[in-house]
Amino acid sequence: MGISTKRAIAACGASLAVALTPCVASAQDEAQRVQQLERKLEESLRLIDQLNRRLEALEKGKPATTAAPASASAAAAPAPATQARIEALEKTVTQMASTPSTASEALRGIPLHGFADVGYEHTGQPRTDTRKSGFVLGNLDLFLTPEFGRVRTLAELVFEVDESGGLATDLERLQLGYTFSDALTGWVGRFHTPYGYWNAAFHHGAQIQTAVTRPRFIDFEDKGGILPAHAVGIWLTGHTRALGGNWQYDAWLANGNRIQEGVLDFNARRDDNSNKFAGVNVGYRLGGALDGAVVGVHAMQQDVSVYVEGDAVSRTRMAATGAWLYVDTAGWEAIGEYYRFRNKDLMNGSGTHSSWAGFLQVGYTFADLWTPYYRWEKAALDASDAYFAAQESGRPYSRNSLGLRFALNPNTAVKLEGNRTREILGEEKSYSEWRAQLAVRF
Repeated sequence: MGISTKRAIAACGASLAVALTPCVASAQDEAQRVQQLERKLEESLRLIDQLNRRLEALEKGKPATTAAPASASAAAAPAPATQARIEALEKTVTQMASTPSTASEALRGIPLHGFADVGYEHTGQPRTDTRKSGFVLGNLDLFLTPEFGRVRTLAELVFEVDESGGLATDLERLQLGYTFSDALTGWVGRFHTPYGYWNAAFHHGAQIQTAVTRPRFIDFEDKGGILPAHAVGIWLTGHTRALGGNWQYDAWLANGNRIQEGVLDFNARRDDNSNKFAGVNVGYRLGGALDGAVVGVHAMQQDVSVYVEGDAVSRTRMAATGAWLYVDTAGWEAIGEYYRFRNKDLMNGSGTHSSWAGFLQVGYTFADLWTPYYRWEKAALDASDAYFAAQESGRPYSRNSLGLRFALNPNTAVKLEGNRTREILGEEKSYSEWRAQLAVRF
């Protein structure tokens, strides 16, 4: 037994210490976790040192606490029982060293993460019921991200209370993927459609985004969004360094959407027509003095049918192109997106309709705690476009939002936000809303 066996035992000891640390640390606060890790490291180093001394003694055929053998021949030829113990120990160490990831994974369990939020809302928006304000339950968002070598998975299950007060459960994402390299990862399943920046970066966990709300026109489908926030199909993504910065890209092919009962449906189970939803999104992260800034362009197209009582009453080729930016540097955060629509009527012969939508949100963080922010958004939508006219929220509007986020700690945020919305369709109307939110992640 030689150096390789010692290294294997050392690696085993270190791996065992690292694997046990998360189990103990999960019930401790941040400071205790650091102290626990230091103690575990010291214990591991002592154990490794003891094992090394024991191995040296066993190799010489003597106990670690006894004097040197009387002759060189005694050291070179250990007793049969001692030799058997050495061989058994070497076999055990070799087996442990050959499967550290399996032991570590068994101790860690499946990676589970989650988000939750609660809040208070008041709205001046005209509604069909009388509820104007009150406390609200937000989302309980659970997702798992186990990895098996190059195979990756992501499952996100969300529990939420709908407008009627009922509990709804939705499997928001279910992705199975394989990482070939940094330049290419392939996913299949249900994912967030990776157009622009916001929809790809911020999911259903409210704590990770600065604002309380999403821009209205890119909200989730069941919350009034007019673009497909989710897709079921194939998604390729990756990044590579070039020209002093970092290129990142997304390309997808998924089931096309349909509009039913005024809501966009992304067809989670089979497509309603032979046309597929396809798109690309390319971004460039700048380097040097502009490090922290990303600019990009995107494009997507699909044929969308509108159904009334099971019959298709219109079909539109929805085609959108645009650009986006994201800046995160020196305390500043800025997100901006622009969409240009040229939607063609494929059934009723009304021609091609042009519309556009966009938003810009800017915030600044003080003392790593306080982040005031402002967001402007507008959707100038053609009311004669069947794609928008068939959606309950497909009306032209403009909105100004002002908010404040306070970080209680890295896992908890308190947010306040107010907005003024002006809807521009037929009789113009304006209304105000404000919200308070407490959001956590774990």
